[in-house]
Amino acid sequence: MRELARFAMKGPLNASGIAFAACLVPMMFWLGAATVALVTLRHGTSKGLNVFAWAMAPALGWWLGLQDPTALVVVILSFALAQILRVTVAMNRTLLFGFGLSVLVGVLTPIIMPGALDMLQVVSDELLKQIAVDSQIEVNEEFRASFQDLMIASFAASFYLMSIGSLFLARSWQAALYNPDGWREEFHQLRMGPIDMVVIVSAMMIGPSTGIDGYLLVFSGLVPVLICGFALVHGVIGKKNLGGQWLIGFYAMVLVLFPASLAIIVFMAMVDSGADFRSRIQASPKSE
Repeated sequence: MRELARFAMKGPLNASGIAFAACLVPMMFWLGAATVALVTLRHGTSKGLNVFAWAMAPALGWWLGLQDPTALVVVILSFALAQILRVTVAMNRTLLFGFGLSVLVGVLTPIIMPGALDMLQVVSDELLKQIAVDSQIEVNEEFRASFQDLMIASFAASFYLMSIGSLFLARSWQAALYNPDGWREEFHQLRMGPIDMVVIVSAMMIGPSTGIDGYLLVFSGLVPVLICGFALVHGVIGKKNLGGQWLIGFYAMVLVLFPASLAIIVFMAMVDSGADFRSRIQASPKSE
């Protein structure tokens, strides 16, 4: 991956070619989005837009031809997040802005992606039929509408999460090429400040009264909080030099206790926004 990033940074044609090819190949759009983000972070808006345009060409093809908006949305969000990170130089604020962008995607989905919404409706109806058979419950119009809102929220949060993944990959490439170990240190220190957390929680609570779907707010809002929770664990393990086996154990626990483990991680991240556990932990000396 590092060599691919090095090749992309040798010139605009290299980066544009990688972004175009990655978005053209099924399920590889994340790589194209990461390339767009890398160029944007390193060289700014102008050069980032050139690569973005090449990535958008096949992404638009997927959307217009097969009604699949995934590549299109992820590339756009990744480019936007890279722009925000470049301006703010703060990953926590970038995640906060990303929360707003995710909500915007969910709100605009019925307007700008009616074809995708029709496909979502077909999937929803099939799932509801199976749920009705298995659970022996009556599926009325209110239940169907609520379930569709849930599906839209999950898709918007998924797009947001994939965009963050592409941004993180770009940031790790940037660090590997120009600032070794910089990404590790940045991720280990990632946390939502008290104001950031208040904004997210307030949006979740007040948003539904303005007409924004509650599922959309909660799903999108939980994404940055969860990421900061994972960063907290990585940061504590890294600061105490506990070794990779602790991370393996942590992720094994997440899988075994899923989904309760996610609730614990969210709670830890929310408390950490005020307590800042990592600043209170004394670093252990590195072993020779």
